Amino acid sequence: MSGSEVATDPSTPRRFLASSLASYWSLGVRLLVGLGARSVLAHLIIPDDYGLYDLALRIVTIAGAVRDLGLIFHLIRDERRPYGTVLGFSCFSGVLVTLALVIGAPLAGVLDPRLPAVLRVFAFWVLLDGLAGVPRTFFERELRIGRLVVPEIARGLLMAMVAIGLAWAGAGVWSLLAGDLAASALFAALIWRRAWGKVPLRFEPALLGSLLRQSLGLFFIWITFQLVTYIDVFIVELQVNTAMVGQYARAYMLAFLVRQVVFPRALVPALVEYRFDRERFRAAFRVTIVFLMSFEVTAGYFLFLNAETVVNLVLGPQWGPAVGLLKILCFVPFLDVFSELGGEVLKVRREDRLWLVIMVLNLASLLAFGVLFTRRWGAPGMAVANFFLLGNALMAWRMARIFAGGFARLLGDMALIYVVPLPLFAAAALLPAAGWWRLVASVLAALGALALLAWRFWTPTKSFLQGRSADG
Repeated sequence: MSGSEVATDPSTPRRFLASSLASYWSLGVRLLVGLGARSVLAHLIIPDDYGLYDLALRIVTIAGAVRDLGLIFHLIRDERRPYGTVLGFSCFSGVLVTLALVIGAPLAGVLDPRLPAVLRVFAFWVLLDGLAGVPRTFFERELRIGRLVVPEIARGLLMAMVAIGLAWAGAGVWSLLAGDLAASALFAALIWRRAWGKVPLRFEPALLGSLLRQSLGLFFIWITFQLVTYIDVFIVELQVNTAMVGQYARAYMLAFLVRQVVFPRALVPALVEYRFDRERFRAAFRVTIVFLMSFEVTAGYFLFLNAETVVNLVLGPQWGPAVGLLKILCFVPFLDVFSELGGEVLKVRREDRLWLVIMVLNLASLLAFGVLFTRRWGAPGMAVANFFLLGNALMAWRMARIFAGGFARLLGDMALIYVVPLPLFAAAALLPAAGWWRLVASVLAALGALALLAWRFWTPTKSFLQGRSADG
């Protein structure tokens, strides 16, 4: 199939919609299970243990990026579909990185003397997660995300059961590790059961050199992205303490919870198929950014007005310091949407060097402002530093160049999304913060805002899904 044929495939909008709906169904169920589990665990595990877990989680996640060397992300855009070659490399590198973490765990003692013991066990997550990478990418690449729903839901349920059971028995941080490891093993087994016989697994060593060269930029981008996302907790740990790491990480989780749910996993495969069709490429980006921001902005206003109630309901009274942090962090998703979705555009266009420059700028500014503000104001200063990511301005400039005249319309869409919910939430803000009336009014305001935005943007969304231009 030629590039032009891929770009004009009439089934693409339908597969995009089907894959999106499947991913949201999966995420919706997982949200209910995960949020319920996190709420119970937050009542059973003290912030200090949660902070220790968050430090270990960040380290193994970064190690997972080293394991893949960008191959998993390149795989989704490589027309040769070298699944077997990438799998062979991931298994080999997964073993090496896991052993390196186990051996090098004592070095983490500089952060917290309890961390090396935790890291030695958690290191095996790197290997388990790597086993699931290729089949997961296969289903996403082929816009068959529905095949991931059952394994993802099963993973969430097992994690909840194991972690809550052990936490109830007083296992503390070890309950979280056991839950993650058991869930990752189950997910890998289930996803391979569905993918076996469907994923081409021919191992071609001759391809590995070219694959690594083409994925190297994505590797540096992914490592930098991980540092931008997770370096907050290390700065808080070094400047404050482990308990405050737990408070900060839980507030960050709540602030970005909606993004985890509504982020369009089908976007990149759709952009790959539309890469030769400028109008549909632009339409896919516009529809996605409008959808994502409608939920993120509405959630941000909701969390700001109800931070104390949300923290008490989801986490419990011992998480009081997270309230102030949440009031700051809930607005961060408003400003970094181009960094998130724009990166996917640059990935498809193979503008890896520019994307890397953007992420390095973000990391440098987050480090500089993070250390400066945290020394001055503690953990709230780290939260504020997230608004000073200089690379986001460069990303916005590049999106303006790529989408040309359509970018002005996109900015108008974004302004509308910021403004429409304001009067509704302003009315809810008149009610006392204590009690349930503001929470109920805020829920109604959120539903009203989403309904208005859905009405406004239904026409371009419908046009895109029908394979036409998304103008209007």
